[in-house]
Amino acid sequence: MIRLAAVGSEVKLDLKTRLDGRGVYICISKSCRLAQLEVSKLSFSLKTIVTKQSTASITEQLRTLINE
Repeated sequence: MIRLAAVGSEVKLDLKTRLDGRGVYICISKSCRLAQLEVSKLSFSLKTIVTKQSTASITEQLRTLINE
């Protein structure tokens, strides 16, 4: 599982689980991860506005991290 944290108005990968702010955990498998990275679901869970650009950035970072 990988943690995402809402830090101010940004959503960031929190690989060391040390960032302040509201966080959510997402699965590492591609199908599960794609379902969880929907803008509306993240906005609800993090109680902040999440943009499509934020989710695209997170998705790209995860692809690099997991070597997809």
